[in-house]
Amino acid sequence: MGVGSGSEAEAAVAASEGQGKDFRSAPSPGSSSSSSSSSSFSGRPSWPPREAFVAQQLKDYARRGPRNERSICDLPPEAFSEQVLLGELSRLAMDGGDSVQPLYKKVEGLWLLSALEVLYRFRSADSVPYPAFVNFVRAASDQSASPREDLRASFRSHALRSLRRVDARLSLLDHSLRSEMVASGLLTTLNFTAKQLEAAVAQPLHNPELIGLEETEYDDEPASLSELRHKAWLKFGMLSLDDVQPTLVQAYASAPLAYSPPRTPAGGPFKPLASGYRHDLAFARRFVEDFRRAREGNPSAKASLKFSEEFCLYLLGVGYAPFSRASMAAWREENPEASEAVRKAGVELIRAALDAGMDLCLEVSFDDAEVEWLLEEVPELEGRMSKQGGLSGPIALPYSMVEKEILSLPGSVPEFDSTIAGEREDA
Repeated sequence: MGVGSGSEAEAAVAASEGQGKDFRSAPSPGSSSSSSSSSSFSGRPSWPPREAFVAQQLKDYARRGPRNERSICDLPPEAFSEQVLLGELSRLAMDGGDSVQPLYKKVEGLWLLSALEVLYRFRSADSVPYPAFVNFVRAASDQSASPREDLRASFRSHALRSLRRVDARLSLLDHSLRSEMVASGLLTTLNFTAKQLEAAVAQPLHNPELIGLEETEYDDEPASLSELRHKAWLKFGMLSLDDVQPTLVQAYASAPLAYSPPRTPAGGPFKPLASGYRHDLAFARRFVEDFRRAREGNPSAKASLKFSEEFCLYLLGVGYAPFSRASMAAWREENPEASEAVRKAGVELIRAALDAGMDLCLEVSFDDAEVEWLLEEVPELEGRMSKQGGLSGPIALPYSMVEKEILSLPGSVPEFDSTIAGEREDA
């Protein structure tokens, strides 16, 4: 990975330390200096960039990019934390591990880039070091019955360092590009658990209006969660609730039915609904009400519900697995009443979110025809629904490459050492 040096890298470090220039004087959305339908940047076809253009860049990188080493993927949680996240091996991760996956929103018939979600990538563009990273997160959060406090601290440190690196990068962007991003509402979003939100909100930042947070399901909620959400909506460009999905009881609350899960081609159970889940429908409704109250004193606050792959499977019949469409079509044909019950629960939650002023994100790649029924059922969803990944699926591009190859003109983004910014002591 390239290492920046000189004044530009020093500026990035200063920004991450809270000593750099404050760029929050950028023009506000709707100002005369910005346009959401065209761009003065000659290096890309339109602004915001279209899905086909962005996806091609990601696919090209994935074809030529490196893969995760097996030795890294097999590390136990403690070794992964010490060696990969906090140790010397962290310098082997592109951009400190900050890769981004695109989200798209349909505007006037075109799917346009609407957000960039930061996902951890070590070397491979399409996956975390598996199972090492997944096992680390489990051991470092309330996914474990007895999470280790040292690993919990490491997980928190990892998330905060990523936040500082993103903020430093945003401070280095060309001013005209930043104006375009503000005008179009293009945010860079990062994942924080409910127990990590307090540290994220307290973090000194120069560009919070260009940053969104996603509240993940890995931790139990702290007592002050509603208050923390309100603070996040005051500070950041957006706060979303990640990975919402129904439990078995909630899906069929209105019509108790016999349930059998979908099947894989080999006949095994495929994504059965769970009996319990943190970000279930009741939890999502509380998030919606928190947002509704926040908007009373903060009308510019933004939020979205993100429906998990599991929810999208039952709602749309679309998932990540190549066989997901066929499996869900067969299940729906065999269980029409059960299928309709899940759809009804999803539609009711969507309507409640839209009524509160929120948007919806579906965390799968779908064809337009697969959501026609949903838009007919909820016409207010038009222009307020986004999809994650799109044509490039799970591929995530190192943040510096997005800046240089998708967002801006060649040469408009200074060289930046992403392993330096954010290395100070965590708050």
